Amino acid sequence: MIDFFPALDKTAKRRRPKAGVGDRIRRFIADQEGIISSIATGNFIREVSFNGVSFPEAIYKFGRTPIAHEGELDPRLQFNSTGALEIGHVWNLPSSYIPALCVGVMVAPENAYESIGTPLAIALFGRQFAANELWGAEDMIKQFISDTFRRPDLFAKMA
Repeated sequence: MIDFFPALDKTAKRRRPKAGVGDRIRRFIADQEGIISSIATGNFIREVSFNGVSFPEAIYKFGRTPIAHEGELDPRLQFNSTGALEIGHVWNLPSSYIPALCVGVMVAPENAYESIGTPLAIALFGRQFAANELWGAEDMIKQFISDTFRRPDLFAKMA
């Protein structure tokens, strides 16, 4: 996660160069929330909040900020290997959210010209994608997820 948050901020800054760090990160995660939740859980989940804390706010407030300032996650954000999703005072997310957050950043159009030198593959819903195929491929991934869920309008409301 330590390496993830600078990439997230850089991408969010490309999308919203005039916004402050917190605003741009929260808004970017909100933009990508459908992609992230679909990959992480196999369910399209958006606009979830508990006690006024939304998913983008939890990632920023309990993830990015404490890692940037303290070098560790806030105890209110946890990742588990059981696949459980628990939202309350503690946001206990399946560990699958970690690669899903990464993919959410990779596919952003702002990253279309990025690449990695190592030939890696990422499996999404039973299909292998070369990592370099995903950079900037947001429209392709949205279409792929929509086709996988058999919901052609899945991302239409987010346009």
